[in-house]
Amino acid sequence: MGTALSRLVGVGCLLGALYCAQRTLEFRRHGEVVSGKVVAVDLRVTASRDGIDHEERSEVRYTPKAGGKSFVLKSNWNGALFGRHDVGDAVDVRYLPARPADAREDSLLLDWLLPLLLLALGIAGVTGRLRSDRHDWEFTLWRDRRE
Repeated sequence: MGTALSRLVGVGCLLGALYCAQRTLEFRRHGEVVSGKVVAVDLRVTASRDGIDHEERSEVRYTPKAGGKSFVLKSNWNGALFGRHDVGDAVDVRYLPARPADAREDSLLLDWLLPLLLLALGIAGVTGRLRSDRHDWEFTLWRDRRE
């Protein structure tokens, strides 16, 4: 990948990191936390040349502290590494009081993982360390100077 394109991607990632961090701070400062219940788990199995892949998506029903209508939070499709839940599990949900349908699972790790990942990619792109010499992507954050 050319240096100019690498820097453009890096700037885009830095802007994305700023936006995601701002949203995380908004949810952390102004959000309310309630306990929800997993009401469904969708499974998706895909096959490719690389093998079989298994992903899950949970649906969590929660009711805001103010009461009233309950909402359903659907997680993103993910593997077993993050957010594996079974039907009936209790899950803490964080939402903004003015927009109770705008919610996320209450997890400090998940809240800060995306902004930090985008920040690392942005720094790598801006400094020219995000490049591809072939059709495959190469991602280098640090390289030993002896190479």
